[in-house]
Amino acid sequence: MFLVKCAFSQSISNSLFLVVDKKTDSIRIDSKDSINFKYFHSNKTKNWGISLSHIYVPGADQNNYRYLLPKEMISELERKGNLEDIKPFMIKLNNYNNKEVSQFFSKHYSYYYEYLQKSRKKTYKRYNIFIIFKSDLDKTFVPCYEMTLLKSRITEI
Repeated sequence: MFLVKCAFSQSISNSLFLVVDKKTDSIRIDSKDSINFKYFHSNKTKNWGISLSHIYVPGADQNNYRYLLPKEMISELERKGNLEDIKPFMIKLNNYNNKEVSQFFSKHYSYYYEYLQKSRKKTYKRYNIFIIFKSDLDKTFVPCYEMTLLKSRITEI
């Protein structure tokens, strides 16, 4: 007889978990139940902005997901360099121009997601970027919210 207290899978190596403080970071929550929220960062001098958003609509094909990681995995993610506070991470990105920001996220955190919609195969680019709220770090299972990344120019050239 086997007894399993906690089982979890290995996190993929090209994932980024950003820790956000709801009180001090610029996170915008669009619903009362915190299912839809956004984070925006811009670099006006280099003319680019990125938006991270988590949207979950029941029954939709392209939803972002919420994963529950055992608390023990958080220190492992930090040890491997996959866990960072969001502000220092965004400050590091300020050294890049618009093209370099796009290449950085594509090279390190992107993958192509395939799914069926009305018997037709669809593909779109997704990112292994997750938000963890600082207030959730002490929970037994820490919620990690998959984010959609949108890159943009601030002004037209």
